[in-house]
Amino acid sequence: MVEHAFVRIEKDIKAGRIPGLVLLCGKEDYLTDHYREVLVEKLSDPVARQLDVTVLTRQGFEMGELEDNMESLPIMSEKKVVVLDGLVNSRGQMPTRSLESSTTERKRLMDLIGKVPETCVMIITADKQITTGDHSKQSSGARLEQLKKAVTKAGGVVYDFGPLEKDQLRSFVAKRFRTAGKNCTNGALKRIIYDTGYGGRYSTYDLYALDNDLKKIIAYAGEKDTVTEDDLVGTLTMIPENNIFHMLEAIGMGRIDQALIDLNTLFEGGESEFAILSNLVRQIEIMLISREMMDENNSLPQTVKLLDKEEKVNKFRAEKATKVASRFQSRQLKKMMIDAIAIEDNIKSGIMSPRLALEYFIAVGQR
Repeated sequence: MVEHAFVRIEKDIKAGRIPGLVLLCGKEDYLTDHYREVLVEKLSDPVARQLDVTVLTRQGFEMGELEDNMESLPIMSEKKVVVLDGLVNSRGQMPTRSLESSTTERKRLMDLIGKVPETCVMIITADKQITTGDHSKQSSGARLEQLKKAVTKAGGVVYDFGPLEKDQLRSFVAKRFRTAGKNCTNGALKRIIYDTGYGGRYSTYDLYALDNDLKKIIAYAGEKDTVTEDDLVGTLTMIPENNIFHMLEAIGMGRIDQALIDLNTLFEGGESEFAILSNLVRQIEIMLISREMMDENNSLPQTVKLLDKEEKVNKFRAEKATKVASRFQSRQLKKMMIDAIAIEDNIKSGIMSPRLALEYFIAVGQR
Protein backbone atom coordinates (compact mmCIF):
# COMPACT_ATOMS: atom_id res chain seq x y z
CA MET A 1 0.00 0.00 0.00
CA VAL A 2 1.36 3.41 -1.01
CA GLU A 3 2.04 5.66 1.96
CA HIS A 4 -0.14 8.76 1.99
CA ALA A 5 1.74 11.99 1.27
CA PHE A 6 0.68 13.60 4.55
CA VAL A 7 2.10 10.65 6.52
CA ARG A 8 5.32 10.91 4.53
CA ILE A 9 5.73 14.66 5.00
CA GLU A 10 5.08 14.36 8.75
CA LYS A 11 7.86 11.76 8.97
CA ASP A 12 10.20 13.89 6.87
CA ILE A 13 9.58 17.02 8.94
CA LYS A 14 10.13 15.12 12.19
CA ALA A 15 13.36 13.59 10.84
CA GLY A 16 14.56 16.95 9.51
CA ARG A 17 15.00 15.68 5.95
CA ILE A 18 13.12 18.34 3.97
CA PRO A 19 15.17 18.88 0.77
CA GLY A 20 15.93 22.18 -0.93
CA LEU A 21 13.09 21.72 -3.42
CA VAL A 22 9.50 20.75 -2.51
CA LEU A 23 6.30 20.55 -4.55
CA LEU A 24 2.97 20.48 -2.68
CA CYS A 25 -0.07 19.57 -4.76
CA GLY A 26 -3.04 17.20 -5.03
CA LYS A 27 -6.80 16.91 -4.62
CA GLU A 28 -6.71 17.91 -0.93
CA ASP A 29 -5.74 21.56 -1.21
CA TYR A 30 -6.35 21.93 2.54
CA LEU A 31 -3.21 19.83 3.09
CA THR A 32 -1.30 21.74 0.41
CA ASP A 33 -2.06 25.04 2.14
CA HIS A 34 -1.49 23.64 5.64
CA TYR A 35 1.95 22.15 4.94
CA ARG A 36 3.03 25.23 3.02
CA GLU A 37 2.59 27.18 6.27
CA VAL A 38 4.15 24.41 8.37
CA LEU A 39 7.27 24.33 6.20
CA VAL A 40 7.64 28.11 6.14
CA GLU A 41 7.44 28.23 9.95
CA LYS A 42 9.79 25.27 10.33
CA LEU A 43 12.44 26.57 7.94
CA SER A 44 12.58 30.25 8.90
CA ASP A 45 13.41 32.25 12.00
CA PRO A 46 10.26 34.03 13.26
CA VAL A 47 12.20 37.23 14.02
CA ALA A 48 13.49 37.56 10.44
CA ARG A 49 10.66 35.83 8.58
CA GLN A 50 9.68 38.92 6.60
CA LEU A 51 13.23 39.16 5.27
CA ASP A 52 14.13 35.49 4.92
CA VAL A 53 10.89 34.35 3.25
CA THR A 54 9.81 35.56 -0.20
CA VAL A 55 6.40 34.59 -1.60
CA LEU A 56 5.93 34.95 -5.36
CA THR A 57 2.23 34.58 -6.15
CA ARG A 58 0.14 33.50 -9.09
CA GLN A 59 -0.28 37.16 -10.04
CA GLY A 60 3.00 36.81 -11.86
CA PHE A 61 6.70 37.29 -11.29
CA GLU A 62 9.79 38.03 -13.34
CA MET A 63 12.44 35.35 -13.83
CA GLY A 64 15.07 37.83 -12.72
CA GLU A 65 13.16 38.42 -9.49
CA LEU A 66 13.02 34.68 -8.84
CA GLU A 67 16.72 34.22 -9.57
CA ASP A 68 17.72 37.16 -7.35
CA ASN A 69 15.73 35.77 -4.41
CA MET A 70 17.16 32.29 -4.87
CA GLU A 71 20.71 33.66 -4.75
CA SER A 72 20.21 36.08 -1.84
CA LEU A 73 21.52 34.96 1.55
CA PRO A 74 19.32 34.56 4.64
CA ILE A 75 19.57 37.10 7.47
CA MET A 76 18.90 34.96 10.53
CA SER A 77 17.35 31.76 9.22
CA GLU A 78 19.45 28.77 8.20
CA LYS A 79 18.33 29.14 4.58
CA LYS A 80 16.46 31.58 2.36
CA VAL A 81 12.89 30.34 1.73
CA VAL A 82 11.33 31.08 -1.65
CA VAL A 83 7.67 30.15 -2.17
CA LEU A 84 6.18 29.88 -5.66
CA ASP A 85 2.47 29.93 -4.86
CA GLY A 86 0.01 28.40 -7.31
CA LEU A 87 2.59 27.82 -10.03
CA VAL A 88 -0.05 25.69 -11.77
CA ASN A 89 -3.61 26.93 -11.27
CA SER A 90 -6.89 25.02 -11.01
CA ARG A 91 -7.29 25.01 -14.79
CA GLY A 92 -3.87 23.45 -15.25
CA GLN A 93 -2.24 26.64 -16.52
CA MET A 94 0.87 28.57 -15.54
CA PRO A 95 -0.04 31.84 -13.76
CA THR A 96 1.54 34.24 -16.25
CA ARG A 97 0.99 34.63 -19.98
CA SER A 98 4.69 34.39 -20.73
CA LEU A 99 5.01 31.03 -18.94
CA GLU A 100 1.83 29.62 -20.47
CA SER A 101 2.57 30.71 -24.01
CA SER A 102 6.36 30.53 -24.24
CA THR A 103 8.23 27.22 -24.33
CA THR A 104 11.48 29.16 -23.84
CA GLU A 105 10.21 30.80 -20.63
CA ARG A 106 8.97 27.48 -19.22
CA LYS A 107 12.32 25.87 -19.99
CA ARG A 108 14.11 28.72 -18.23
CA LEU A 109 11.87 28.21 -15.19
CA MET A 110 12.52 24.46 -15.15
CA ASP A 111 16.25 25.13 -15.40
CA LEU A 112 16.07 27.46 -12.38
CA ILE A 113 14.10 24.85 -10.45
CA GLY A 114 16.89 22.40 -11.15
CA LYS A 115 19.56 24.75 -9.78
CA VAL A 116 18.34 25.70 -6.30
CA PRO A 117 21.48 26.73 -4.34
CA GLU A 118 22.34 25.11 -1.02
CA THR A 119 21.52 28.35 0.79
CA CYS A 120 17.92 28.27 -0.42
CA VAL A 121 14.77 26.16 -0.01
CA MET A 122 12.16 26.47 -2.75
CA ILE A 123 8.54 25.52 -1.92
CA ILE A 124 6.23 25.25 -4.93
CA THR A 125 2.46 24.79 -4.68
CA ALA A 126 -0.06 23.84 -7.34
CA ASP A 127 -3.83 24.28 -7.04
CA LYS A 128 -6.31 21.42 -6.97
CA GLN A 129 -7.32 20.75 -10.57
CA ILE A 130 -10.94 21.29 -11.63
CA THR A 131 -12.61 17.88 -11.96
CA THR A 132 -16.31 18.74 -11.79
CA GLY A 133 -18.64 21.31 -13.33
CA ASP A 134 -17.65 23.09 -16.54
CA HIS A 135 -15.62 20.59 -18.57
CA SER A 136 -14.29 23.38 -20.80
CA LYS A 137 -12.28 24.63 -17.82
CA GLN A 138 -10.69 21.27 -17.08
CA SER A 139 -7.20 20.37 -18.18
CA SER A 140 -5.14 17.35 -19.17
CA GLY A 141 -2.82 17.98 -16.22
CA ALA A 142 0.15 18.28 -18.59
CA ARG A 143 1.65 21.35 -16.91
CA LEU A 144 1.49 19.74 -13.46
CA GLU A 145 3.07 16.53 -14.73
CA GLN A 146 5.82 18.57 -16.36
CA LEU A 147 6.42 20.33 -13.05
CA LYS A 148 6.45 17.05 -11.08
CA LYS A 149 9.06 15.58 -13.43
CA ALA A 150 11.24 18.68 -13.18
CA VAL A 151 11.14 18.63 -9.36
CA THR A 152 11.89 14.90 -9.18
CA LYS A 153 14.70 15.18 -11.74
CA ALA A 154 16.29 17.99 -9.68
CA GLY A 155 16.33 15.77 -6.57
CA GLY A 156 13.32 17.43 -4.95
CA VAL A 157 10.30 15.80 -3.35
CA VAL A 158 6.68 15.83 -4.57
CA TYR A 159 3.96 15.55 -1.93
CA ASP A 160 0.74 14.79 -3.82
CA PHE A 161 -2.09 14.96 -1.28
CA GLY A 162 -5.04 12.71 -2.08
CA PRO A 163 -8.16 12.23 0.12
CA LEU A 164 -7.48 10.77 3.56
CA GLU A 165 -8.17 7.11 4.30
CA LYS A 166 -10.75 6.25 6.97
CA ASP A 167 -8.24 5.79 9.83
CA GLN A 168 -6.39 8.96 8.83
CA LEU A 169 -9.68 10.85 8.73
CA ARG A 170 -10.52 9.64 12.25
CA SER A 171 -7.16 10.94 13.46
CA PHE A 172 -7.72 14.28 11.70
CA VAL A 173 -11.14 14.77 13.34
CA ALA A 174 -10.01 13.60 16.77
CA LYS A 175 -7.01 15.94 16.66
CA ARG A 176 -9.23 18.93 15.83
CA PHE A 177 -11.37 18.20 18.88
CA ARG A 178 -8.32 17.68 21.13
CA THR A 179 -6.89 21.00 19.95
CA ALA A 180 -10.18 22.65 20.99
CA GLY A 181 -9.96 20.95 24.41
CA LYS A 182 -12.78 18.49 23.75
CA ASN A 183 -13.36 14.76 23.48
CA CYS A 184 -15.71 13.11 20.99
CA THR A 185 -17.90 10.06 21.53
CA ASN A 186 -17.30 7.12 19.22
CA GLY A 187 -20.84 7.45 17.85
CA ALA A 188 -20.34 11.11 16.98
CA LEU A 189 -16.99 10.36 15.37
CA LYS A 190 -18.55 7.67 13.17
CA ARG A 191 -21.39 9.99 12.17
CA ILE A 192 -18.95 12.72 11.15
CA ILE A 193 -16.89 10.32 9.03
CA TYR A 194 -19.77 8.49 7.35
CA ASP A 195 -22.56 11.06 7.06
CA THR A 196 -20.55 13.73 5.25
CA GLY A 197 -19.68 11.39 2.38
CA TYR A 198 -16.04 12.49 2.53
CA GLY A 199 -13.93 10.70 -0.06
CA GLY A 200 -16.90 9.57 -2.14
CA ARG A 201 -16.26 9.27 -5.85
CA TYR A 202 -18.63 12.10 -6.78
CA SER A 203 -18.46 14.05 -3.54
CA THR A 204 -17.10 17.60 -3.48
CA TYR A 205 -16.92 17.51 0.32
CA ASP A 206 -13.25 17.99 1.22
CA LEU A 207 -11.13 18.77 4.29
CA TYR A 208 -11.91 22.48 4.03
CA ALA A 209 -15.63 21.67 4.26
CA LEU A 210 -14.97 19.22 7.10
CA ASP A 211 -12.85 21.71 9.02
CA ASN A 212 -15.63 24.29 8.69
CA ASP A 213 -18.18 21.77 10.00
CA LEU A 214 -15.92 20.89 12.93
CA LYS A 215 -15.64 24.57 13.86
CA LYS A 216 -19.46 24.82 13.87
CA ILE A 217 -19.79 21.66 15.98
CA ILE A 218 -17.22 22.90 18.52
CA ALA A 219 -18.94 26.29 18.75
CA TYR A 220 -22.35 24.64 19.20
CA ALA A 221 -21.01 22.32 21.93
CA GLY A 222 -20.03 25.41 23.95
CA GLU A 223 -18.59 24.57 27.35
CA LYS A 224 -19.26 20.82 27.07
CA ASP A 225 -16.15 18.66 27.40
CA THR A 226 -17.46 15.91 25.12
CA VAL A 227 -19.09 16.24 21.70
CA THR A 228 -22.01 13.83 21.21
CA GLU A 229 -24.29 12.94 18.30
CA ASP A 230 -26.82 15.52 19.54
CA ASP A 231 -24.28 18.26 18.85
CA LEU A 232 -24.20 17.28 15.16
CA VAL A 233 -27.84 18.07 14.43
CA GLY A 234 -27.97 21.14 12.20
CA THR A 235 -24.19 21.61 12.23
CA LEU A 236 -22.96 18.73 10.06
CA THR A 237 -23.13 18.94 6.27
CA MET A 238 -24.51 15.68 4.92
CA ILE A 239 -24.79 14.68 1.28
CA PRO A 240 -28.40 13.93 0.20
CA GLU A 241 -27.69 10.21 -0.10
CA ASN A 242 -26.60 10.04 3.53
CA ASN A 243 -29.58 12.10 4.70
CA ILE A 244 -31.80 9.51 2.98
CA PHE A 245 -30.01 6.66 4.76
CA HIS A 246 -30.23 8.55 8.05
CA MET A 247 -33.95 9.14 7.49
CA LEU A 248 -34.56 5.45 6.74
CA GLU A 249 -32.54 4.43 9.79
CA ALA A 250 -34.67 6.73 11.94
CA ILE A 251 -37.84 5.11 10.51
CA GLY A 252 -36.42 1.68 11.36
CA MET A 253 -35.83 2.80 14.95
CA GLY A 254 -39.32 4.26 15.22
CA ARG A 255 -37.88 7.79 15.43
CA ILE A 256 -40.48 9.52 13.25
CA ASP A 257 -39.50 12.91 14.70
CA GLN A 258 -35.88 12.46 13.58
CA ALA A 259 -36.95 11.17 10.16
CA LEU A 260 -39.06 14.30 9.64
CA ILE A 261 -36.08 16.46 10.63
CA ASP A 262 -33.95 14.65 8.01
CA LEU A 263 -36.65 15.19 5.37
CA ASN A 264 -36.86 18.88 6.22
CA THR A 265 -33.05 19.12 5.97
CA LEU A 266 -33.23 17.73 2.44
CA PHE A 267 -35.85 20.31 1.43
CA GLU A 268 -33.90 23.15 3.07
CA GLY A 269 -30.80 21.98 1.20
CA GLY A 270 -32.58 22.67 -2.08
CA GLU A 271 -33.42 19.06 -3.00
CA SER A 272 -36.58 18.72 -5.11
CA GLU A 273 -39.25 16.20 -4.17
CA PHE A 274 -38.51 14.13 -7.27
CA ALA A 275 -34.77 14.09 -6.56
CA ILE A 276 -35.56 12.91 -3.01
CA LEU A 277 -37.90 10.23 -4.37
CA SER A 278 -35.38 8.98 -6.91
CA ASN A 279 -32.69 8.75 -4.23
CA LEU A 280 -35.14 7.12 -1.82
CA VAL A 281 -36.06 4.35 -4.28
CA ARG A 282 -32.38 3.65 -5.05
CA GLN A 283 -31.46 3.37 -1.37
CA ILE A 284 -34.43 1.13 -0.52
CA GLU A 285 -33.55 -1.14 -3.44
CA ILE A 286 -29.98 -1.55 -2.16
CA MET A 287 -31.30 -2.16 1.37
CA LEU A 288 -33.74 -4.81 0.12
CA ILE A 289 -30.97 -6.68 -1.69
CA SER A 290 -28.86 -6.40 1.46
CA ARG A 291 -31.68 -7.70 3.68
CA GLU A 292 -32.28 -10.68 1.39
CA MET A 293 -28.59 -11.52 1.53
CA MET A 294 -28.71 -11.45 5.33
CA ASP A 295 -31.81 -13.66 5.24
CA GLU A 296 -29.63 -16.23 3.45
CA ASN A 297 -27.49 -16.37 6.63
CA ASN A 298 -24.76 -14.04 5.43
CA SER A 299 -23.13 -11.99 8.19
CA LEU A 300 -23.00 -8.18 7.94
CA PRO A 301 -19.36 -8.18 6.72
CA GLN A 302 -20.17 -10.93 4.18
CA THR A 303 -23.17 -8.94 2.95
CA VAL A 304 -21.02 -5.85 2.45
CA LYS A 305 -18.56 -7.87 0.37
CA LEU A 306 -21.37 -9.41 -1.70
CA LEU A 307 -22.91 -6.00 -2.41
CA ASP A 308 -19.52 -4.78 -3.55
CA LYS A 309 -18.79 -7.85 -5.68
CA GLU A 310 -22.19 -8.75 -7.14
CA GLU A 311 -24.07 -5.43 -7.18
CA LYS A 312 -21.08 -3.11 -7.69
CA VAL A 313 -22.08 -1.04 -4.64
CA ASN A 314 -19.03 0.76 -3.21
CA LYS A 315 -17.98 -0.21 0.29
CA PHE A 316 -19.15 3.03 1.91
CA ARG A 317 -22.71 2.72 0.55
CA ALA A 318 -22.73 -1.05 1.19
CA GLU A 319 -21.86 -0.56 4.87
CA LYS A 320 -24.55 2.11 5.29
CA ALA A 321 -27.19 0.06 3.46
CA THR A 322 -26.44 -3.12 5.41
CA LYS A 323 -26.53 -1.35 8.76
CA VAL A 324 -29.88 0.31 8.03
CA ALA A 325 -31.38 -2.81 6.37
CA SER A 326 -30.67 -4.85 9.50
CA ARG A 327 -33.39 -2.82 11.26
CA PHE A 328 -36.09 -4.00 8.84
CA GLN A 329 -37.65 -7.24 7.64
CA SER A 330 -37.75 -8.03 3.92
CA ARG A 331 -41.53 -7.63 3.76
CA GLN A 332 -41.24 -4.12 5.26
CA LEU A 333 -38.67 -3.06 2.69
CA LYS A 334 -40.76 -4.47 -0.17
CA LYS A 335 -43.76 -2.49 1.06
CA MET A 336 -41.59 0.64 1.42
CA MET A 337 -40.42 0.21 -2.17
CA ILE A 338 -44.02 -0.01 -3.42
CA ASP A 339 -45.05 3.00 -1.30
CA ALA A 340 -42.09 5.08 -2.51
CA ILE A 341 -42.89 4.36 -6.15
CA ALA A 342 -46.56 5.21 -5.54
CA ILE A 343 -45.69 8.63 -4.11
CA GLU A 344 -44.79 10.00 -7.54
CA ASP A 345 -48.23 9.08 -8.91
CA ASN A 346 -49.94 10.68 -5.90
CA ILE A 347 -47.98 13.90 -6.42
CA LYS A 348 -48.58 14.05 -10.17
CA SER A 349 -52.30 13.32 -9.78
CA GLY A 350 -52.64 16.06 -7.16
CA ILE A 351 -53.89 13.70 -4.45
CA MET A 352 -51.15 14.92 -2.10
CA SER A 353 -48.64 17.76 -2.03
CA PRO A 354 -44.98 16.62 -2.33
CA ARG A 355 -44.17 17.34 1.31
CA LEU A 356 -47.34 15.71 2.62
CA ALA A 357 -46.77 12.62 0.47
CA LEU A 358 -43.24 12.18 1.80
CA GLU A 359 -44.33 12.86 5.39
CA TYR A 360 -47.06 10.22 5.00
CA PHE A 361 -44.43 7.78 3.70
CA ILE A 362 -42.36 8.38 6.85
CA ALA A 363 -45.39 7.98 9.13
CA VAL A 364 -46.32 4.54 7.74
CA GLY A 365 -42.77 3.42 6.93
CA GLN A 366 -42.47 0.72 9.64
CA ARG A 367 -45.87 -0.88 9.13
